[in-house]
Amino acid sequence: MDFKDRLREEISFSGLSYKELSAKSGVSKRTIISYVSEQSCMPSADAAVKLAKSLNTSVEYLINGEKDGLQNSKFNEDSRKLLHTFSRMPASQKKLLLSIADDIVKLLE
Repeated sequence: MDFKDRLREEISFSGLSYKELSAKSGVSKRTIISYVSEQSCMPSADAAVKLAKSLNTSVEYLINGEKDGLQNSKFNEDSRKLLHTFSRMPASQKKLLLSIADDIVKLLE
């Protein structure tokens, strides 16, 4: 897998459209499309940082596939979706969900 494939995958996982990613990152939609096209080009360092930050991933992962931190864990797609959804919740909903998860763990013990 190369840069364009990892970028496509992260965009898909984020649920953002190219237009939304452009607005969030400050990288033009046309430029983003050029990165994921068949004749893809590598982004500037500045663009790579903006895209990685907007997609909640690292520049290292987008550029060369090296994963670090939380992404280094062997999360499956369901776990990644759960983490992504959780990260977008308001604090009150996060607190409620964590309380429910604690109760489930206690029931299973």
